[in-house]
Amino acid sequence: MSEMFSGIETGLFPTGAAYRPVSVGWRNDGGSWQSSPIDGADGIDVTATANADGRSLRIVVTKTDAAAIDIAFAVPKKFQAFGGGERFETLDLRGHSVRYYLENFGLGNGTYLPSPWIATTLGYAVFLPDEAPAIFHVAAPFDPNVLRIQVEGDRLEVEIHLGSLSDLYSALIDHIGPPLMPQDGFFGLWKAGDWRIENAKTVQADIDGHAQLGLPMSVKLIDAYWASEVHSFAFDAQKYPDAWDMVSRMAEDGTDIYLWLCPWVVVGTKSFEFAKSKGYTIVDAKGELITRRPGANPNIVAALIDYSNPDASAWWSDNLRNLIKQGIKGFKADFGEQLPEHAVLHSGETGGKAHNAFVRYYLEATIAAFDGKVPAIISRSGSPRVRAPIWSGDQTSDFCPKTGLSSAIRAAQSAAFGGWSFVGSDLGGYFGTPTTQVFARWTQFSCFTPLMMLHGLGCREPWDMDETCVAVYTDYARLHLALLPVFQRYGREASEGGMPLMRMMPLAFPDIDWSGINDWDQQYMLGDDILVAPVAFYGNTRAVYLPDGDWYDVLAGEYVSGPVWRIHDVPLEKMPIFIAKGARLTLATDASAKRGVQVVFGDAARAADADGWTIDALAVVGGARTATGVEKPECAATIEGWFGNDIGWVVPAETGPTGDPGNRS
Repeated sequence: MSEMFSGIETGLFPTGAAYRPVSVGWRNDGGSWQSSPIDGADGIDVTATANADGRSLRIVVTKTDAAAIDIAFAVPKKFQAFGGGERFETLDLRGHSVRYYLENFGLGNGTYLPSPWIATTLGYAVFLPDEAPAIFHVAAPFDPNVLRIQVEGDRLEVEIHLGSLSDLYSALIDHIGPPLMPQDGFFGLWKAGDWRIENAKTVQADIDGHAQLGLPMSVKLIDAYWASEVHSFAFDAQKYPDAWDMVSRMAEDGTDIYLWLCPWVVVGTKSFEFAKSKGYTIVDAKGELITRRPGANPNIVAALIDYSNPDASAWWSDNLRNLIKQGIKGFKADFGEQLPEHAVLHSGETGGKAHNAFVRYYLEATIAAFDGKVPAIISRSGSPRVRAPIWSGDQTSDFCPKTGLSSAIRAAQSAAFGGWSFVGSDLGGYFGTPTTQVFARWTQFSCFTPLMMLHGLGCREPWDMDETCVAVYTDYARLHLALLPVFQRYGREASEGGMPLMRMMPLAFPDIDWSGINDWDQQYMLGDDILVAPVAFYGNTRAVYLPDGDWYDVLAGEYVSGPVWRIHDVPLEKMPIFIAKGARLTLATDASAKRGVQVVFGDAARAADADGWTIDALAVVGGARTATGVEKPECAATIEGWFGNDIGWVVPAETGPTGDPGNRS
């Protein structure tokens, strides 16, 4: 065994190294698990090699005829682990069993967006490069002393990356690639309708509603069953009698149209008959068609499209390409989790591996329609190999810890940590009718995510709600639009391989032991400087932990020094936000002309980083005020409404997209 596990002899695993495996195991078909120490197993091959980067290792475990294999690493009683893709129940995975298996189950321990990557505070992460189903037992209650990885099949390959959490995130991005930066319209205001009643009249109502509030609708997402039949790729003429005129008019007003997609064709339709006749549908090992009731819908029987078939993929891409040519901006790629394990793809993949791979083929075929341009898509489910923007799926319209707003806050952070920086949720939740309190608090959270989208079953139209909902949505929608330069700046950093746009607290402040801090997963950093702390529960009292440093407490209108707990009674129209002293935030006042105001926290002397924006004025919060008698810009009241009235206004001596604007006194 020692000759085969060469890492022990070549020094890859120094004595006491946390990442040294301690055991391997296997299971035969119908049998129970067997386990042996890493240096004493017979009949199982283990090899270890160092990767060329010098900061990672690769271990391969094989056993002929094994149905499944595992490997285990000893762990101490106290540590934290993160990753695993989009997580709803918890960000710290210690004590949990985490499946790498795509599920139509976006709550609790389920996920639409699994990732075979777990990063620890022990100085290492583990990553599985294969798409086969796996499970990570991270000091699970029945096995508390190890991190155990189990995979289906007769071969297990695992990479071990070394370093801090930021190092481990960088190693992941180096391996899978950075997230895909969307165009600016993505960061605007999205509106989706209730698919059960959506038609041309409801689309017009959304146009009128935004106009009533004085807000631009950046994206109108026309949800399920816009077509005459699923994947006829033609608008339903009864629902949308002048569809292409509608699309053209909205485009002239600056609104992009996204259309809903699903990966199936419905039995009994012309689309189904065509796809079946061409061999584009999923079959089993006997070549027999597999049909499902997708999304547990009792009214539909459908067959999944086999996107691993190049001809089927090309048919799909060509039809979407035609829609794009006619004026459709993008697509919402829904579902993708339904492939049964007895399916056999055209690629030859079967079982769970095909299950995890299916959504990748689906998204790749959709992205191909954009012919190398920035793909305008969002998806609910995904693959680590495709990092297009996502939304977190179907939460309940409440404060339930595992299914409501707080779960969406965790989902956004964990997705970002897994490589999907451009994320959002269904504002107000998807299932149920949000109360005024739920809607207001969800609006505030969504303001500080890249994707701010009204969507759900039932009323999600602020203009049809009470005065409080109207006021809160209008205020935070305007702030979201003003944050465009911030989303651009940190989004570009993420898309170039840097830190994610939204950063969970242990990633942003790794020197703190977050395991002893309550509710740390309900606050996060947006970029380097903005600490966001949504109120995600009934009641208004909010306690927020501030790390070391000086912070501007927006609610209190004062600077405080961390580390410290801040406790506020938060009015419904407000939320806790803390800005690092020295931050310079460019806020857009006219996105089309790239004009903005820079809000400076604490000191206006440093050169401004305009980041491509023309700076019309500086708003100095709690620092030197060198401008006297200066006429305030038109946006002054709005900015003072967000950050308080105690602001010194400074007019730049020279404005432009680059350089130091200077101060005129």
